[in-house]
Parts: sequence; structure tokens; C-alpha cells
Amino acid sequence: MNVLDRFVSFFNPQAGVQRAAARQVLSAWHRDYAAAQHGRRNRSWRARGTSANAEVATGFVTLRDRARDFVRNSWAGQRILDVMTSHVIGTGIMTVPNTGSDRDDNRYKLLREEWEAQSDVEGVLDYGGQQALLLRSMIEGGDSVQRMIPISLADAGRGVALRLQSLEGDSIDTSRDAVPDGTVRLGVKLGDWGARQGLYLHRSHPGETGLASIEPSQFVEWEDLCHLYRPLRIGQVRGVTWFAPILLPAKEIQDLMEAAIVQQRTQASFAGFIKRQPGGVSPFAAKADSSEPGSKVTRIEPGQIQDIGDAEIVFANPSSQSVFGDAYKAGLMAIAAGAGLTYDQLTGDLSQANYSSLRAGKIEFRRIVEQLQWGVFVPMVCRKVDRRFEELAVMAGKLRPRKDGYRVDHVMPAVEPIDPKKDLEADILAVRSGRMSPQEFISAWGRDWRKVVTDFDSFFSFVDQNSVPLDIDPRRPWKGGGSATPAVPAGGNQDE
Repeated sequence: MNVLDRFVSFFNPQAGVQRAAARQVLSAWHRDYAAAQHGRRNRSWRARGTSANAEVATGFVTLRDRARDFVRNSWAGQRILDVMTSHVIGTGIMTVPNTGSDRDDNRYKLLREEWEAQSDVEGVLDYGGQQALLLRSMIEGGDSVQRMIPISLADAGRGVALRLQSLEGDSIDTSRDAVPDGTVRLGVKLGDWGARQGLYLHRSHPGETGLASIEPSQFVEWEDLCHLYRPLRIGQVRGVTWFAPILLPAKEIQDLMEAAIVQQRTQASFAGFIKRQPGGVSPFAAKADSSEPGSKVTRIEPGQIQDIGDAEIVFANPSSQSVFGDAYKAGLMAIAAGAGLTYDQLTGDLSQANYSSLRAGKIEFRRIVEQLQWGVFVPMVCRKVDRRFEELAVMAGKLRPRKDGYRVDHVMPAVEPIDPKKDLEADILAVRSGRMSPQEFISAWGRDWRKVVTDFDSFFSFVDQNSVPLDIDPRRPWKGGGSATPAVPAGGNQDE
């Protein structure tokens, strides 16, 4: 009971008791959550109840610039980008038609392959390369943009009149930020219920040296854009670099490495110091000495003996004790975890790994990759490009109109097995038990199951016609023996 409670109790004991009881209840509520207290341990803990966009607006530009510096000057940053891009995109997420009509599927596939080879408006990359660069820019900078640009039929030739332009998130005009009415937030124009209407884009990269444009940004409709970012909170309109949680510890780990290198170089420099009486002759006086009298020792080199005057020779005895190895490894583990990777993926260190540990780590990593593929990249990029490709192809008469449109499947990069034999046997059992369809089994290896079946049918027909027995024929017993079973032609519905 504090002073005020005692004062109240003096005049009204019942009110004083009620005040003291209420205070105890409030104190108990605060004690239930230690992180909600404001005591000595939490005094330096700063937190704000701001929205996702308010948090992004205050620091995403600085975070983006520092993340790019981290990638440019650190092997860890480059490694994280390479690993994530190679697993999520690989050589490209395939778009495979699945309309139920072989004729329409084949026409779509041929037209799509021709277009993907020349999809880049700059004429540098193919569609798979653009996907990889788009994801890489998003992870590094927080978000990226792909603009769908229609071209003339004459320029398109036999292909579809569509090209893609990849842009970094810097191209979004952040100064377009009408906070009071909320119609534009960080360069993103919003409609009712937060529906995206478009982006304000600069004509050229605002950071391009010597090309600072004074022209205002232009508004581009949402239907013509693919804005790629990973939403972390509801209502978030711009992305934040994936390196944000690890930038500070990563820089400290990099500084630790540099300090350890300097320490080892210093310890390798066995140095001695000569002290002599005032006016005494240095034993090295006869030798050329470019050092000035009274100059300070600022650098120790191997085999150096430094004359500092007055008395005897003293040899340096550097300490060999260091906790660098443990601290550096722990720091790399934290960086890997913050980036969503395993330690061995970040460092390539497999000295402490075995089959069980590798498999357990990769299962968790694959979940993250699948979530990024199907929850972010496919809906934000692949499906929008697929719809625009179909619209322009049908309008130009290169694909026949279909009542149900052209349904497509997306085939992800193959997941390399840790133990191919064990993993393949497990997948076969999953198919035979009904847990996985044959189509899913083949697609999991990054292949179009229709092409695989067609190739098998062509192979079997040629082998049977020429009576060539091969041990790779899956219709025969493993490693020879038995008679060949008749090849069953792979049929298909030629029309709807």
C-alpha cells in the first residue's frame, strides 16, 4: 500500500482496501507477461504500434541500400541469393498447358516455347532468366516489378506480341505518398478495400549516375504489371529486403573475421624491442634507418626489431588464445537461420553432417521454398503473365478461342534427392499407395509428364520395331531376364 492508499484509508478504510486490492490485480496482470513490463530489464526495449506501411516507409530505402552493399562485399550475401534463386526458380518455372485437348495443348506449347525464348524486351534473357533475376532483385531489395509491354504484330512475327521488362523496386516513386486520404501509399495507388490500381514508375532508374530525370513518374495500370514482394503483415504494399533481420549481425561477423585476420598476422610477426640508456649507441645505428627519431611504432612486420631507447631487449609475447572459431560458427548459424537456409547450404561445411541431419534440414527448407513458389511467385508473376499471354495469342488468332480458356500447370524445378535410391523408392511407394499421382511424381522431378509419356511411347515403338533388348527398358525385369511385354501406345484425346 503506497502513501496515497494509506491517506485514503485514513479517511475511508473501505475505499483504501479496494484501491489496494485493485492495484494488486493490475500488478498480477502485468506480471503474467514479462515482456510487457517496463522494469530495469525492459527499459531499453523500444516498440511502436505502427502499421506495416508506416514501418516500411521509415527504413526500407536504407535497408535496401545496405543489403546491396552486403551482397556486393560479402560472400555470405551472394551465397544466400544464389541458393534461394537456384531452388525457387532454377532454370525457370515451366508453364505446361492442360486443357484436355492434345491439339490445343501442342499448339499452346509450341507458341509458348517460341515466345519464352524472346520474352525479354531488352533481348538479353529468356523467360526463365527473367524469373531468376526478378526473384533475386526481390530478395535483395525488397520488391521488384515486371512490366508487360505489348508490341506490334509486325515486330512479333510468328510469336505473341508481348514482351516483359524487369525493373528494380527503386523504379517505384516513393514520393507519391498521399497518407491522409490513403489513395496512394509509397508509390502504390489503392482503390476501395485496398485493391491495387497501379504503380507510379520512374522512366529510368533514379540511381543511374548522370541520368537524374526531372520528369515526374508515370502511372501504370495494375493489369500491366507484376509487383513481386513478400507480404509479412496484412495491408503491406511494399516489400522489405530479406536481409533486414541479419544485416547487423552479418556486418559484425564480417568485422570479426577481419579482426581475426589482423590478429593472426600480428601474432605471426615475432617482434623485439631494444631499450638503451640516453645517449647510448644503437646497435643498428650503422644501418640505414629511415625512421625519424621519436616516431611511433604503428606497424609490426615479420622479423622486426624496433629500437625504442633505454635498456634491454624485450620480445613480444602475443596471446594465442582465441574464441574466434566458436563465435564465427555461431554467427554463421544465426545468419543462415535468419535467411531461411541451413548452415551447410550457407557455408558448404558438411563436416558434421550426416544423412539424417541433411534430410531433416532440407525438409524444412523445402517447405519455405514451396511457400515462396506457390504463395508468392506463382500468383504475383506466373498467373498474370499466363493470362496476358493467352489474351494476346487468342486476339491475334494464334490460339483458337476456348470456352473454358487455356488451363495451365506450373512445374517447379526438381528437388535434388540426398539419397537418390532411397528417395526414388519412397516416391514410387507413394504413387503405388495412392498418396501421389503419377503426374505429380514426374512433375516433382521438373518434367512435363505428357512429354515424358510421349518420349517413352516413341522409344518403345522404335525399340520394338528393331527388336533391340535394352536393360533400361522399364517393361523388362531389372538387370535382364524375362520376355518383353508388348508396348502399349500412349493415346490421347485429339480434340475436345
